[in-house]
Amino acid sequence: MHEVTDGQVVGTNGIPVSYSFLQPDSSSDTLVMLLPGYGYTNDSPMFRYTTALCLENGLNVLEINYNYRDERYDSVDVSVAVVDDVRLVIDQVLQFHSINEYIIVGKSLGTMAMASELTRNVFHDAKLVWLTPLLKQDDIYEAILSHKGKQLVLTGTADQHYVDERMKRLEHLALTELEIVKEMNHSLEYTGETYRSLRLLETLLKRVEQFIISSRY
Repeated sequence: MHEVTDGQVVGTNGIPVSYSFLQPDSSSDTLVMLLPGYGYTNDSPMFRYTTALCLENGLNVLEINYNYRDERYDSVDVSVAVVDDVRLVIDQVLQFHSINEYIIVGKSLGTMAMASELTRNVFHDAKLVWLTPLLKQDDIYEAILSHKGKQLVLTGTADQHYVDERMKRLEHLALTELEIVKEMNHSLEYTGETYRSLRLLETLLKRVEQFIISSRY
């Protein structure tokens, strides 16, 4: 069992951004923060089951539930909004919880906010999981290159944001693990192959769980 605390902040253009703070029965000073993609939400398979696995391993989880497909964001620069909204949520949550270790899991759009958060001292050695990061963006690529803590970069060769040259350079980072899946697309799936994609999901979840658990202090 676990306890769930729901909340929200007033985000971009006054639009509420909701979040859920999930705590396992056992006390933990580790927080796993989930920053989903534009359409790949915290209810999508990789994030839903990552939350479950973290709770099973006794870790607190923060799910940030922005929804930039809402028509209220039609005139908003989402790349700016996600950075601002994530910071507001994190600032509010950290007022009420004592955390010793941070683990950040971000996918796609969420990696924009992730790169921005890494400029703050509190996250300088956070453990990071980059799921299909937007490697074509220099700020995200540079954030991965310059991070001082342990990190896992997980992407696929069929992802439109995959950059082979940049991934090869990341191979030389001492605390960085790479997981490059041939033919996997941006949705963490094999296009048109449902059962193969389900088997892949289990493999990816095990990989992420192993990294999160083994990288703890």
